[in-house]
Amino acid sequence: MLAIFRILIFISVCDKIVSLPNDIEKCRINDDKCLVRSSNKILRKYYGGITEIDLQSLDPFVVDKLKVLHDYGVIKANGTVYNINLKGLSSTIIEKLSGFDKNLLEINFKVPRLHVKGFYIATGSVFGIPSQAEGIFTLNFYDFSGKLKIKLERFTRNGKEYFRTVGSDMSSDVRSGDMDASSLSRSIVWIINQGFDVVLKSSMKAYVGDVWTKFYENKINTVLNKVPIRELFLE
Repeated sequence: MLAIFRILIFISVCDKIVSLPNDIEKCRINDDKCLVRSSNKILRKYYGGITEIDLQSLDPFVVDKLKVLHDYGVIKANGTVYNINLKGLSSTIIEKLSGFDKNLLEINFKVPRLHVKGFYIATGSVFGIPSQAEGIFTLNFYDFSGKLKIKLERFTRNGKEYFRTVGSDMSSDVRSGDMDASSLSRSIVWIINQGFDVVLKSSMKAYVGDVWTKFYENKINTVLNKVPIRELFLE
């Protein structure tokens, strides 16, 4: 019945199944076209959250804290970013969503522009020159794309069948991007932006592949452990 962003509607549910808005299109478990169509409609309409079930906003999407390490190349950095706001997820285009019936969920998506803003504290070096800074940063990624695979298994609890996640993997890419940071000199910001493919792009791939994959897997697993399969799909 649901695609990846439809599943996220259940994230804040405690121990009960809730009633979802009637205008959400239901699909059969193996109807990939319907799942894609339903996902994109849900994302456009409900990106701001659903107050009835305490679903928090997906756009902007907020991350409290993230460790960052870039230890190769001419630019090295070790730090922490806080109060991260991601904007642009509401424009996500789900291109593929399949595999519920095969216990291997595959999701391909694109985001035309992803804007990230937060506060950072970091130490590092540029061309061997030590640097330490803290302040506000912004990142823009253009034509961000990703492929997410989540392995599922079925189990029975109290006579009802559920899904749970047992592993995941994600690959991503981005066409171009730029950054700014309030405490860095204009020359360092220029160097970083000129070397986007080497610095920002490689770092983004590493952290999206590791941190975000685990985030999605944990959130989806929380949902699937509470909502019976027959409640997720049409008969």
